[in-house]
Amino acid sequence: MTPHSHTIRETPAGQMVFDAELVPEPDIQLFDADAWGERARAHAEGRSTVWQVQVAQGSWLLKHYWRGGLIARVISRRYWFTGFARTRMVREYRLLTDLYRAGLPVPRPVAALVQRHGMLLYSGSLLTEFLDGTYSLASRVESDASDDIPWETVGGMIRRFHDEAVMHHDLNASNILLGPKGPHLIDFDKGRRVGRSKSADWKMGNLRRLRRSLDKLSTSDAFLDAGWARLRQGYDQGE
Repeated sequence: MTPHSHTIRETPAGQMVFDAELVPEPDIQLFDADAWGERARAHAEGRSTVWQVQVAQGSWLLKHYWRGGLIARVISRRYWFTGFARTRMVREYRLLTDLYRAGLPVPRPVAALVQRHGMLLYSGSLLTEFLDGTYSLASRVESDASDDIPWETVGGMIRRFHDEAVMHHDLNASNILLGPKGPHLIDFDKGRRVGRSKSADWKMGNLRRLRRSLDKLSTSDAFLDAGWARLRQGYDQGE
């Protein structure tokens, strides 16, 4: 389960880091959806698009990093460069590597690309394992499919991350995937490990963020209240 060596390689306009076991011949075209041709299938996701790409090992997920807020009207995909290790895609790649090695339910990271634009700016992309046969918690809540939601297991999963002092920056129902191998957590952009000495208030803040996202999806308060009680039970039983 542990990823093998992770290698950094220079590209014509930046750098990439990759799992040498999964990417024996790294190439910048790995991050170009057009280069994948018919092996790439687009999926809408919020303000951006991600691609499922077919590879010999199964499927990968390709995403580009996009800005949000007002600044996105001026600079949609570029960020201020303060060092390769501080770029958003490399930080997410390395956090995912850490979590995957720890046995936490996250997609295996494949590779990350940082593209430089002059001295001050960069853009980038990330490739991860595609979790086949999964669907988001959000999709189930929207359809009020209570029988299909393993609320206690989801709560227990969140507790595992919290016990490992992992703060997910955007814990919402769309970033929790359900499937045959149990629930997984995705999209760790801006996520991080929190110092053990830090107050645990962030954990409850994480849960409140998730509850707010659920409230926006279901029209049935009774359905959500019952599900949330089961989720909290699963979370608390991890103590």
